[in-house]
Amino acid sequence: MDWNKTKTIFIIVFSILNVFLYLLYINRYNEAQEVEVLGETTIEERLQADNIRYESAPENTLKESYVSGNIRVYSPEELKTLDNQTFEIFDRTELVATFKKPVVLASLEDPATLKDFVNTHVFEGSSYDLYEVDAKAKKAVFFQTINNRQIFFNQNALLTIYWNEDNEVYRYEQTAFEKLEDDFEQTENLLPDEKAVEVLYTRNLLKPNSTITKISLGYSTLVQLTETQVFAPTWRVRVELQDGSKEDYFVNAVEGKIIEFNKESEKKEVE
Repeated sequence: MDWNKTKTIFIIVFSILNVFLYLLYINRYNEAQEVEVLGETTIEERLQADNIRYESAPENTLKESYVSGNIRVYSPEELKTLDNQTFEIFDRTELVATFKKPVVLASLEDPATLKDFVNTHVFEGSSYDLYEVDAKAKKAVFFQTINNRQIFFNQNALLTIYWNEDNEVYRYEQTAFEKLEDDFEQTENLLPDEKAVEVLYTRNLLKPNSTITKISLGYSTLVQLTETQVFAPTWRVRVELQDGSKEDYFVNAVEGKIIEFNKESEKKEVE
C-alpha cells in the first residue's frame, strides 16, 4: 500500500469536508442574521412593504370595563305609542313590526337617512347604529349600542329593516338588551389598535395592496348566561381589498384573540 498516496487522499477529503462545514456554517449564520433583521422590522415597515395602507384609530382609550345586560322582554302595552304599525312578539324577546302604510326611504346610499328613519319610526331606534346595507336583499342591519359603541353580531341586539321595489320600508325585526351597564369595578388595559392590526397581519389575514379604512371599538359576547350576558371590548377592523370588496375582522381588545362570527351570530375565538 502506498501510504503517501493514502495520506494525500485523506488530507484532500478532510479539506473538502472542512470547506463544506464552513460553507454550511456561513449559510446558517446568514439565515440567522436575516431572521434577526426581520424580527426587528416594525409592523409599520412590514405593512408598507406589502402596500397595506393604514391610519391609526382616532380613539385614545387606554382602559375599559366589561359590560353586562339582560335580554329584553317586550310587552304589547309599551308598543302602543307608535302609529302606523302592527306588532308581533315571538318568544317574548323578538319584535316584528309591520307598517300599515309603508314608509318611503329618501336615500339608500346615505347612512344618515337610514339612521334618521330608524330614530323616527323604530321602537327605541336611537339605541341602534347602522352596520351594513344589503341592497340586493333590500335590507339594512343595525347593531344595538352602548356608550355609542356597537355590540357586534349578537342575536339579541339586532335590528333589521326591509324595503320593497319602491324603496318603502314595510317591516322591521328587532331584539335588544336592557339594563346595559358598565358597572364592573375592575377596568382592563386595552391593546392599542396597532396591536390588533399586527395580530391580523401575523395571521396572514391582511392581504397585500389592501387598505384599512376604519378601526372602531365595540363589544362582543364574552359570557352568555340564560338571560344575562357580559361583553368584552373588541376592535373592529374594516379592510378594503384591491378589487374593491370589503372585509371585517374583530379582535378582543383585552386578550388580543381574533374573533370569528358565524351566521347564527355566535362567535369563536382563535388562539
